[in-house]
Formats: sequence, structure tokens, C-alpha cells
Amino acid sequence: MVKGTYSRLKWIISILAVWLVCVGLYVAVSVNISLKRATDELNDAGFLLHRLISQRVAQHDAHLTTLVSLILAGDGGQIQPLSQVSESIIHFYPRITAIQEVELSRQEVSAVTDVRQVMSVPENARVADYATITSAIFAQKAGEGKSYVSPSLGDNYLLTKKVSDTNPALSIVLQIDPQRLVDLEEVPAWLTMRLQLNGTVVMERVSEHQRSNWLSMPSFSRMIDSRSQPLLLTMERPISVFDLVDFVSLAVVAAISLAALLLLAYIIRQRREAQRLQAAALVAEQRSALLARETRLAHAARVNSLGELASGIAHELAQPLTALMSQSRAAERLLEQAGIDNTLLKTALASNVREARRAGDMLKRMRDYISNRPPRPVGVEVNRVVADTVELMRAELDKRHIALQWELGADLPLLMADPVELEQVFNNLIRNAADSLEKLNGAGPEITIETMRDGDWVRIDIRDNGPGIDDKVLPHLFEPFFTTKKDGMGLGLALCSTLVERVGGQIEAQNNAVGGACFIVRLPVQTRETGA
Repeated sequence: MVKGTYSRLKWIISILAVWLVCVGLYVAVSVNISLKRATDELNDAGFLLHRLISQRVAQHDAHLTTLVSLILAGDGGQIQPLSQVSESIIHFYPRITAIQEVELSRQEVSAVTDVRQVMSVPENARVADYATITSAIFAQKAGEGKSYVSPSLGDNYLLTKKVSDTNPALSIVLQIDPQRLVDLEEVPAWLTMRLQLNGTVVMERVSEHQRSNWLSMPSFSRMIDSRSQPLLLTMERPISVFDLVDFVSLAVVAAISLAALLLLAYIIRQRREAQRLQAAALVAEQRSALLARETRLAHAARVNSLGELASGIAHELAQPLTALMSQSRAAERLLEQAGIDNTLLKTALASNVREARRAGDMLKRMRDYISNRPPRPVGVEVNRVVADTVELMRAELDKRHIALQWELGADLPLLMADPVELEQVFNNLIRNAADSLEKLNGAGPEITIETMRDGDWVRIDIRDNGPGIDDKVLPHLFEPFFTTKKDGMGLGLALCSTLVERVGGQIEAQNNAVGGACFIVRLPVQTRETGA
């Protein structure tokens, strides 16, 4: 009897030990998953904010280049155009609080640099304390941009670019409010973030979420992509024990696991060997099938993510290259209009244009490689492309119970374009229209496609009878990475705009008078084939 009691006690202790191990494993897995999820969310937010801030600080450099070009194109006394452009920049970019033109002069004997303000927009803008940074600004090379922290401006920092290597010399100074580099709506509530410039914190946003002192917080740190504004972005996510473990789920799992263990122990006592072999075989089979499925899904996810990443990189790099080429050409025209014979500057601008075009060609080849086809403009019948697209989309639209009406104009001229790219544009627009019809209540969902001749253009209208487009969303529809979809990337409409503009076309969106949205694509009749 003592031996039987000892055996039962040992059995109960074994069950309790196994149960505690199961609960501990569940807690460990839950903590690991929660930490990984928090780290992934932080990294996603970090890369997004890093990209947004990098784009915005790049705009500051472009503004400086424009203003310097205006000064070089003028005769030294043309303040009004510079002032007008500065006012326009401040109006559209509120984070630039002031734009000032200053004259720097150095007395050779005392080696002291004097500062004289030539222009200020707005006129009542605060003047920075230049005492500690004047010599550094004067020492800049012509065309070189640098950032400085001035305590007299609070958290604002200065971005300067010297116009010429002369004495006295002119310099353009931008006062930038780093608090406006990121909108609060773009920052998750749980995020603690700060921006540092040359070791000085210029912007800090502290999360109100509680954190546990004994837990290591996930962090993100990366330099903003700008030589002139070396901002360091650091982010943290406060973590508490309640963020890591759901105690209600833990209690449920503990109760279920204990009951399951008691039942399993009873079954094992009755059919130990048979049940063990059967359970082992079943677990092995399920695990093998699950591993095979997870392997296939992981491979597909990696391939898809790589394609999206490469496409996004190519798309993002195209914008600064376009800005560089546009600004260089604008500077060339200003030099010609002003009659300035500066061979070195003209050579540098021509080199900028040439290298920007070369880089653009490289990005084009990269995009072509991603899509696995070279873009080759050929004579295209728009109606044929529309018909092919409708044929591809017909099954999906029928499955979603969406009616499709199309009215194709007669005798439309041939266009020089890539039919695959046009098909991609129409496919994206029809798919977006179909997605918007999911929210339709009442009348049956319907999409209408119409082609027609519109002067020197061939026009394609894609309309739907859905809820339409919010007026606040309309101006941003074709911006990269802007999306209203929960799982959207924000590249579909931006890619449509790029492909249409590549052949000299236009694309716009508007709301129909009777309801629903309409996307209008105009393609020029006279489109010449360009070399790859």
C-alpha cells in the first residue's frame, strides 16, 4: 500500500512538473513573440520615418540649390525674385521658418568674420547668434551645405550654403524647425523618438506608455541620408510585462493544459505503448507537412518582399535624380539668360545632367530587370490593350459580382508605347475601382471603360459607381507610398502615373457628378519611339 501511494504521488508530481514546464514554455514563447512583434513594429516605423525624414531634408538641399542659382543668375541687386521664391518655399514648407541671405566679410588682420543680413523672409524672423559659427560658415566651400545648432533659436537649426569663395561672400541660411519634420499622425503613440544634430538633441518625443525597468527596450538608430544635415534618428519602444504576457490567455492555457495533461496521463496509463506510437507518428506527419508549407510560404514571401523592396528603391531614387537634372538645366538656362560666361560652371552643370541621365538609365534597367522585360515602345491599338485587360480581369470581376461596361471609340490612331505597361496601368485602375466597390451599398456595383479621341490625345475613362474619393485624399493619390488600404504599399497609382508620363501622357482622378470616381488617362497621338 505504501508503494502504491508513493507511485500515485510520484505520478501527480510528474504531471505537475510537466504542467509547469508547459506553462513556462507558453510564457517564454509568448514573450519571445511579443518582443519580436514589438521589434518588427519598431523597425517598420523606423524605416518609414527614416525614409520620410530623408525625403524632407533632401528638399531643403534642393531649395538651397534653387536659391543659390537665383543669386548667381542675378546681378547682385535682384532681391525681389529671391524674396518671392523664399516666401513661396516657406508657405509650402512650414518647417522652414525663415530664409535669410547674409554677407560674410573677414578682416585679414584680426581674422574676425563680420555678418551683415542682406535679406530676411519673413522680415521679422529671429536672427541667429552667429558669433560661434560665423568662421565655420565663412570657411565653407562654395556650393557646400552644412548644418549648425544655434541656442538663440531654441530647437531650430541652421542649414547654410555659401554662394561663392570671395571676401566678402554671400550665404543662404535656412532656419528649420525639426519638430515639423514629422507629423504626430505619422508617429505611433507608443514610440519614443529623438533627432540629434552633431550630438545635440533638436527634437524629442517621449511615449506615454509605461515601461518595465528590468526589461530591455527594442531600439532603432540610423543616420538620415543627408551629408548637409547629419541627423541621427533614434527610436525606442517602451515595454511592460503586460505588453509581453496576456494573463487571461495564460490562465486559460494553464487550465486547459492541466486538464489535457490529466486526461493524457489517464490515457497513457491505459494504453501507454499504443497511444504513444500513434501520437508520435501523427505529430511527425503533421510537423513534416507544416514545415514543408512554411518553407514554401517563406520562400514566396522573401521573393515578393525582394521585388517590392527593389521596385521601391528604384522608384525613390528616381525623384532626386529628376530634381538634380531639372535644377541643373534650370541653372544652365539662367546662365544663358544672364549672359554669364562661366565655362567651369557650365561644364559642371552639363556633367550633372549627363550623370543624372546615366543614373536614370541605370534605374530604368533595374526596373526592367525586376519586371523581367525590356520596355520597347511599339505601335499600339488602345482598344486592343483595353480588351486584353478586360479579358484578364473578367473572371475576378464576375467572382466579385461587378458588372463591366465598355464603350470603345472607333478609328483611334496608333500610339507608340509599351503595351504591357499600358495593360499594367489599366489593370491597376480597374482593380482599384473594384476594391472601392466593396463598400457600395444599394445599387449593383458597376465599372465603365470608355475610349475616345480628344484633340491631340487619346482619352481613356475608367469610372465606377462606388463611394468616390475623399476630397482630402485626392491631392495625394499619385504620391508614392500613400495609401488608404490597410495592406496597401502605396505604389500602384504612383507606378501608373510614372508609366503614363513615360510616353508623354497624363493621368488624373476626380469624382463623378452622380457619384463614384473616375480616372482619366490621356495619351498623346504623336508619340515618338525613344531608345532604351
